[in-house]
Amino acid sequence: MESNVTTGQLAFRFGNSDKTSFELFLPGENREVCQQLQQAAVGKINTCIYLWGQTGTGKSHLLLATCRYATEAGRSAAYIPLAQSDEIEPALLQGLDSLDLVCVDDIDRLAGSEAWEQALLHLYNRLRDARHSIAIAGKTAPNSTGIHLPDLKSRLSWGLSYHLKQLDDENKITALQRRARNRAFELPDEVASYLINRVDRDMPTLMDMLDRIDVASLAAQRRITIPFVRTLLDELSSGHPAGPVKEHFE
Repeated sequence: MESNVTTGQLAFRFGNSDKTSFELFLPGENREVCQQLQQAAVGKINTCIYLWGQTGTGKSHLLLATCRYATEAGRSAAYIPLAQSDEIEPALLQGLDSLDLVCVDDIDRLAGSEAWEQALLHLYNRLRDARHSIAIAGKTAPNSTGIHLPDLKSRLSWGLSYHLKQLDDENKITALQRRARNRAFELPDEVASYLINRVDRDMPTLMDMLDRIDVASLAAQRRITIPFVRTLLDELSSGHPAGPVKEHFE
């Protein structure tokens, strides 16, 4: 199921899939930011929440989960992926201040664009005046985004700011097993440990590989064991066709 909010000619869509729910996000050291995002989603706080961290810390997952949480509570929300800013016009942000919540992803992508910086500043101000919330994600701290517009740069530091931390290996295993159960299969501890020691340890890669393992085991009607995973990884490294498309976990 998809939710969408339409403004002018543009519809910002975000899936209501369980893959981007708070339940599937293992917080680790990021528990407080999850709580604050949920509070903002249901209107218990009205502020700007800025998330930052390297790729794989779950920034996009959290923004999508926040939108989903808001709509499930009967509130209006929009998710804006600025990674696609070259495909949309800044003017299309007009009118979003009528929403209860706006989530802006990849703010780094608009740095240096006067039109986009002005549009986001005006949206921020209108949301604040309406006592609505905005959540923003980027790779760097709010004062290091490369934003040129002084007023926008200062606004990013006005609210709550959270540096997302990477999960340790134990929590990565727990996250993989939680995702596996969501896909209706069990991932043994020894297989999960083997996996995180054989592929890149960032969560997008691990989640993508887990989905490939699931698809391959169903196709082969095989149990998920270390020998099975080893064979699959060898086949993938030799150039065999990959499985499902990697999901956005940034």
